[in-house]
Amino acid sequence: MKKLEQLRTYLRTIQNQNYELIWAKTWDDTKKDIEWILNLPGISPGRWAVGYNYLYVLTRVLHELRPHSALDFGLGISGTLFSTYFDFFNYPDGDHTIIEHDKEWIEFYSKNNRISSATHIEAVSCIEKVYRGNNYTAYNNLESLLKNKKYTVISIDGPKGSDRYSRRDILEFLPEILNDSFVILVDDAERVGEKDTIYEIRKKLSNNGIEFCEGLYPGMTECVIFTSINNRFLCTM
Repeated sequence: MKKLEQLRTYLRTIQNQNYELIWAKTWDDTKKDIEWILNLPGISPGRWAVGYNYLYVLTRVLHELRPHSALDFGLGISGTLFSTYFDFFNYPDGDHTIIEHDKEWIEFYSKNNRISSATHIEAVSCIEKVYRGNNYTAYNNLESLLKNKKYTVISIDGPKGSDRYSRRDILEFLPEILNDSFVILVDDAERVGEKDTIYEIRKKLSNNGIEFCEGLYPGMTECVIFTSINNRFLCTM
C-alpha cells in the first residue's frame, strides 16, 4: 500500500507539473498581443509566489474586463501585474489596494519595483483569530481600510495560510465590497484551509441572492475563480 500511494503521489506531481508547463506556454502566447503587459518586469512564478495558472487567469481578467479597482491580499507577483496594468492605463479613478503584513518585504519591494500611482500598499499587522475552534491567521483591523469600498477584482493570496479556514478575511465584507460586475481569485485552492474559505465564499454569495459562476484552474497549485454572471466566460478560459 505504501508503494502504491508513493506511485500515486508521483503521478499527481507529474500531472501538476505538466499543467504548469502548459499554463506557462499559454500565458506566454496570450500576452504577446497585450500592449500593457510589455512593461511587465521579470517575474518568477511558482513556489511561494502564484503559479502560471493564476498569472494567466489574472492577465485575462485584466485584459478582458479593464477594471478600475482591485483589492490584492498579499504583496507579490499579482501586485506587480496589477500595478503594471494600472500604470499603463492611468485611470483617473484607478484604485489598486495591496494588503501586506511584512514591512521589510514592503520596503524591499517598493525600492526595487515600479509602482503605479493607483497602487497603495497598506502595511497591516497579522493576528491570530479563532473560528469554530480553529486558529487562523488574519489581517488586523481591515474595517478601517475597506469600509464603504467596492472593487471589481479581488485577489486572495495572503496572509500566511492556516490549516483550517485560511485567508477568510474577505468574508467579513461580502457582498458589500463587490461591484455588480466582479471577479474573486483564490490561490492555493487545493489546500484544506482554502477549501474551507472557498466553500464559505460560495455560501455567502448564495445566501445574499448573488448569482455567480465558479471555475477551477489546476497547476502545481490550484486557483479558483468566482465571477458575476456577466463574467462567466472567465471560468472556462
